[in-house]
Amino acid sequence: MARKSKRQPRLIDISPELLGVYNVGVYLRLSAEEKRDNPDRESIEYQKQICLSYLQDRPEMILHDIYVDNGETGTNFERDDFQRMMYDIYNGKINCIVVKDLSRFGREYIEMGDYVEKVFPLLGVRFIAVNDRVDNEATPLDISVPIKNVINSMYAKDLSKKSASALRMKQLNGEFVGGPAPYGYVKSEEDKHKFVIDPEAAEVVKLIFKLKMQKMGNMTIARRLFEMGIPTPSKYKYDKGLVQHKKYAESLYWHTGTVSKILKSEVYIGNMVQGKTKSHFFDGMPSEYVDRKDWIVIENTHQPIIPKEVFYAVQEILQAEKEKFEATHKGSKSSEKSNIFKGLVVCGECGHKTKRMKGKDGNFRYTCTTHMNFPTECSMTSINESVLKNIVMQSVKSQMSAVLNLETAIQKALYGTEIRQEAVTLKNKTDQALANIIYLKSNRVRLTADLAKGLLDETEYEIAREQFEAELKRENDTLETYNKARERFNKLLSAEKWIAELKKHTTAKKLNAEIVNAFIKQIRIYLDKRIEIVWKYEECFSEYLSMLNGGESLAG
Repeated sequence: MARKSKRQPRLIDISPELLGVYNVGVYLRLSAEEKRDNPDRESIEYQKQICLSYLQDRPEMILHDIYVDNGETGTNFERDDFQRMMYDIYNGKINCIVVKDLSRFGREYIEMGDYVEKVFPLLGVRFIAVNDRVDNEATPLDISVPIKNVINSMYAKDLSKKSASALRMKQLNGEFVGGPAPYGYVKSEEDKHKFVIDPEAAEVVKLIFKLKMQKMGNMTIARRLFEMGIPTPSKYKYDKGLVQHKKYAESLYWHTGTVSKILKSEVYIGNMVQGKTKSHFFDGMPSEYVDRKDWIVIENTHQPIIPKEVFYAVQEILQAEKEKFEATHKGSKSSEKSNIFKGLVVCGECGHKTKRMKGKDGNFRYTCTTHMNFPTECSMTSINESVLKNIVMQSVKSQMSAVLNLETAIQKALYGTEIRQEAVTLKNKTDQALANIIYLKSNRVRLTADLAKGLLDETEYEIAREQFEAELKRENDTLETYNKARERFNKLLSAEKWIAELKKHTTAKKLNAEIVNAFIKQIRIYLDKRIEIVWKYEECFSEYLSMLNGGESLAG
């Protein structure tokens, strides 16, 4: 038997309008679970080999590009390379998709069915799933396709459950299945599921427990560690190369939450604690926190840093502090509900969030957390809540007036005779540009056919082709200009919606959380009691004013 050639299809860019020729996009996908549990069975390289072998003996199929989503779930279609492939389809670069099987394309059977049975036929795109013998041009789609899609969807759900079960079994066996090891430990080089002590960080953990045994408050401990120049756990891990994101490099200040987390963690007495959150891989839902009683705690899995008697003595100190705080701040939870600026007020000097605190006079103040913990690092102190409310209310009233003026200007622009005529003219020009592009593309196909028939020689063909390409570029540039103009027009139309939402509050006499959340993105406070408000619609507002005041023509 003759051996098949192993040559690969060549990557070239050719117009899909050429008769009888398919510009092919090969799509490959591997989920995170499959990468971990079955690295070879569905590997990207294996899928690629099958798809390229299929194309090898089909000269009418020319490979345009290969699209790869590695580590992406098949239960939704918001994948980077899938979206890139669809963009190329819409722009006429490919008119045929080849996948190893239906499950590589996706496992959400309803949306997948829409693509295979509706979207692709409408766009004139041929879809081929090699191993499933699906080809929407060679044979019409039958009942087996939706059935396979349902099976693939069920498989994805089952795979997610099995992966979760496998992870849980490892956790129950005392094996670590997370990312970086907790501060004070590193993963063992012999077994990545086990911890060994990191001597440098372990000394800091010991210091934190020692200071707590001296009844030092968490805030004071955080300040002491910062003054000693000890890197935060995040900064330490970044400097050691254990985490890569640059945000960890900017973690300079020790916080009370970090100190509290270390003091409460059983990992420092040799216990493996996991299962604090529950993930929903298949449903695409965010992780949820698990009740402490349901955590997976396996004792004596690694060498402790802190003796048990010290750890439990610290827990008693923490409990006593908690009870004292709750007794002192009775009703603080209910007062927090009245915090209409929750999460919005930041220090204008250091950029950190502020904390709403009740003073001895019974009034609330927003205080810079950096100044609270590290007074020398930020000079901003606090601002009285009532003062802040008065300033914000006056600013909001001014914005409400500006919004009403903008609405009047937009309505005058949108519903005037001149602007309506411009909109009609713009649509006609857009339609004409599209018609010109279609005409030029069809003539370009005929030009190629004339060359094949010998009606044109190579020189004549090249001259004519260059002319067509130049004209096509001009028409595409013109179309882009018109589309941008239409975007501006649509943007003006969309302004009416958010203006209507803001207008609901124009009769309000008192500032409330609903008004604040409708108008404000952030409030920055400064040492001189000056405040700066970042409005949610600020960029849009400026753009609309520029469009209206500049007398910009919608038709470009």
